[in-house]
Amino acid sequence: MPRRNEPPDLEVTHELRERGPVTLLLRRDWLTALPVEGLLAGEPLSAWGRPVQHDLHGRGAVHVLSTARGDIVAKAYQRGGVVGGVLRASYLDRWRPAREAAVAEGLLRRGCPTPPVVVARATRGRGGLYRLEIATARVAGARDLLVVLREAAQQRAPGRRGAHSEADPLVGLAVRLGSTLRRLHDVGLAHRDLQVKNLLVPRDDGPLPVIDLDRCALVEHLGPPQRIVSLSRFARSLVKHGLLPGLSGRGDRRSVAAIAAFVAAYGALDELARGPLRRRLRRHLRRSLRWHELLW
Repeated sequence: MPRRNEPPDLEVTHELRERGPVTLLLRRDWLTALPVEGLLAGEPLSAWGRPVQHDLHGRGAVHVLSTARGDIVAKAYQRGGVVGGVLRASYLDRWRPAREAAVAEGLLRRGCPTPPVVVARATRGRGGLYRLEIATARVAGARDLLVVLREAAQQRAPGRRGAHSEADPLVGLAVRLGSTLRRLHDVGLAHRDLQVKNLLVPRDDGPLPVIDLDRCALVEHLGPPQRIVSLSRFARSLVKHGLLPGLSGRGDRRSVAAIAAFVAAYGALDELARGPLRRRLRRHLRRSLRWHELLW
């Protein structure tokens, strides 16, 4: 993995251009569809293509833009929390979006769906700080997992005999989600903020594309402790959005069946043979929620 102030190796898939204060990384197969001169001249995100109506949300403004090759999703990097109130859009590391592009390319090579980074731009400002912007290809027809899960939860459950099978759309989604996260962990994705908003539901029945790979990394081996933390963070996001019961609730029959289906689809870990995944995950999640429920 490259050091913070060094660019990752993306020579095969991307082209690097620099002009004045602008450092620009462009995916080679999108070059003819992008306003390259405008990007180098500092044109705003909204000018990277033709605006498309959408319902996507993020920490800042999200732009969905049409190009000759397809739609892109563009946004500026913005910090959150206490630091974000002071340095919301200023960064020392100009290669941060380029590393996000490198993780996306690594996942694609390993057979995990994720939208590639089409544009990464760093613009130097005062004090040597950079404004960072990024655009990824839009996954055609894909929907936010959060929206799909809420729709599935509102649908009437099948009869008692089918409640524990994939005939229930909620259980079916849990199965796809469990197998997707297992695959991502097996290839070594260390996701800094794995949550329900970071996955999409494609039109087909394949694995769920993962998005928002900022500060993520691909490692040789993601051990059980790291997996438990990642899964707990994801489960915590489900609780936060009302899709799983918190500390005070046991959950209804459908949510219990969905949890069981998810754990079965994720599969067992040899290193956790002495402590089943479901029990270890529940214990870690409870510890995590005790603090976060105070903030929500």
